[in-house]
Amino acid sequence: MENSVLTLIKNFQLAGNIKSVEPFGNGHINVTYHIVTTKDEYILQEINSNAFKDVDILMNNIDIVTKHIKSKGENSLDIIPTLDNRLYFEQDGRYFRVYRFIKNTICYESVKSNIFLAIKLGDAFGKFHHLLSDLDASLIKETIVNFHNTPVRYQNFSDAYAKSSYAKRITAEREIDYILDHQNTYSKIVDGIKKGIVKEHITHNDPKINNILFDKDTKEVCAVIDLDTVMPGSFLYDVGDAFRSLFTGENEDSTNLSLLKVDFNIFKEYMKGYLSQMKDDLAEQEIELIPYSIYLMTIECGMRFLEDYLRGNVYFHVDYEKHNLVRCRTQIALAEDVLENEKKLLEIVKEILGGLKK
Repeated sequence: MENSVLTLIKNFQLAGNIKSVEPFGNGHINVTYHIVTTKDEYILQEINSNAFKDVDILMNNIDIVTKHIKSKGENSLDIIPTLDNRLYFEQDGRYFRVYRFIKNTICYESVKSNIFLAIKLGDAFGKFHHLLSDLDASLIKETIVNFHNTPVRYQNFSDAYAKSSYAKRITAEREIDYILDHQNTYSKIVDGIKKGIVKEHITHNDPKINNILFDKDTKEVCAVIDLDTVMPGSFLYDVGDAFRSLFTGENEDSTNLSLLKVDFNIFKEYMKGYLSQMKDDLAEQEIELIPYSIYLMTIECGMRFLEDYLRGNVYFHVDYEKHNLVRCRTQIALAEDVLENEKKLLEIVKEILGGLKK
């Protein structure tokens, strides 16, 4: 037991006496510990203040969202306050929080072709969106400014392109041309929010299967976790990014671009779960934009990889010099396939909605 951890956790309102403190999980944050007391179990985490510059906004967002979800009788993260009733504890410029440990749960690292998990993933994030659909989005602030503002992301890419070397441009010529040639396709959701035809709601912004806890026994969804990127935006951001992640899967680093394709079975099953929760919350314009949202989130990710490659790989971790360029190519390949199948994807959405509304 590390004395520093024991010192830290004594600043929080834990029930009972501490029995054990053990490292937990394999996350990317600096500190994660599982704490067992004589009365309960907890998770201690260090907040990544490099990624999240305003810890007050971060923790206030989580507090508002979790309280709203729990007010409806559903499970969510339970923040344990400090001794002076704050949402986090600061020590020497580092920030720490404690959640109550959600017992008897498991999580999965990928969906692959598992139809059961695809339905449950869609159902979980559909329910998450539905539960928050009546919460005033203006109460939630941006933890990462312009996170899914694709026109701003494009401007960042354009700046990197303008400052890049000739050698870099030559190696990424096709990818640069693709991003430049499609610049008039990047603003539909941002423009829709501004015009009021796409509603601004509260979104998760990391809608992956490993951010869902399942009950070990029943395999039912227990809670959506990792709420650090909860922000105001469009439901479409989560829908599009969920499919981007599902369709790239383990192939994000692949040089075999033929693997980057729409998986219609996974799409259909996820949408069954998602729309079963959200069928009454989506506006007609949002329904029409579901296939486009997959393209948008994919190409946005691609341009971020390409921007980082042109800047010299300063943001994303890479294993070799052209790693970000390879990642960009996989995103563009998937984006192209999504565009080719937009009509078919929308037909599937409308077919599912038609069946649910009978």
